[in-house]
Amino acid sequence: MRFQGLIYGLLLFTASWLRAGEVLDRILATVNGHAILQSDLDEELRYEAVMSGHEQRGTISGDRKIALDRLVDRELLCEQLSTTEFAQTTADEIDKQLEQVKSDYLPNGKTSWTAALASHGFTESEIEDRIALELNQWKLIDARLRPSIQIDQTAIEDYYNRQFLPELRRSGAQAITLQEAAPKIRELLTQQKINEALASWQETLRSQSQVRILVSDFPQPDQRQ
Repeated sequence: MRFQGLIYGLLLFTASWLRAGEVLDRILATVNGHAILQSDLDEELRYEAVMSGHEQRGTISGDRKIALDRLVDRELLCEQLSTTEFAQTTADEIDKQLEQVKSDYLPNGKTSWTAALASHGFTESEIEDRIALELNQWKLIDARLRPSIQIDQTAIEDYYNRQFLPELRRSGAQAITLQEAAPKIRELLTQQKINEALASWQETLRSQSQVRILVSDFPQPDQRQ
């Protein structure tokens, strides 16, 4: 009887520990067998706050659902990194992006970069790793989608006359000829087309993958002070 009581007690303890573990770091979704955890979502929200220079969002369920969808799409893109050739992100590119983020903080803001890292639980090295991943994914997207994008001269001229020139006039800036503006307009229109194609590609990746969203409610984020 004592042995049975001991086993029963251990089972109760284990069940209690598992329930606690589920609350602390439960699985929110799986992507082709890879688990996305509650801690991954909390980290994503903290990272977004650091990179935007704003207070952490994600206290609203809708915000957290958007962030989870972003994590799913990121995991699907990570699986594509080895299937496409592209120039890997360099240290200089990472430093340039990092310095741009830092410029949003003191002396013009209320919070220093060091304080922002500490309050959100990151080291600068961890931020650099996240930036490297993001830049590599954008290079992957560009390498996969740009070759299929075609911008003709008619589209460039239409944008120049309907949007570019009116904006110049409103701002009081000096006029720029179509020939001078064409390269920038072509790149702008190309980026817009890439964004449109990206949404379609992400839908295709999801349809070809095993994506399971395991939650309908979203616990409040881990607030680090």
